[in-house]
Amino acid sequence: MREVGQRVGAILGAKEGIVEFLGYGVYEGDHIPEEAVGFMADASRVCKWTNPRIRLDSGKVVYGCECWWGSEAKVKVQLAEYRASGYRIVEVDIDAIRKKYADGEINDKKR
Repeated sequence: MREVGQRVGAILGAKEGIVEFLGYGVYEGDHIPEEAVGFMADASRVCKWTNPRIRLDSGKVVYGCECWWGSEAKVKVQLAEYRASGYRIVEVDIDAIRKKYADGEINDKKR
């Protein structure tokens, strides 16, 4: 699964009938998550742990510690299963999520 260049999808999370979808992109290998937010991102930077980096088709970067991710094919199946269960799929912007985190509007316990 972890082949650099592989097409992947990223889901921020699912709750209250909504799936927050970050988008599709390419796995770029494991890197220290410099711009990522959350407890795992903070720990990764302190301990110099690498984390999967995904460059979304939008050009934005998201890290595995910020989302659920997998091959594009598997994420498409997962999203279809969510839809079939009545969930609404909403595309979200990682920059907006990071800003909310920085502003204290969300934290690891609220996501």
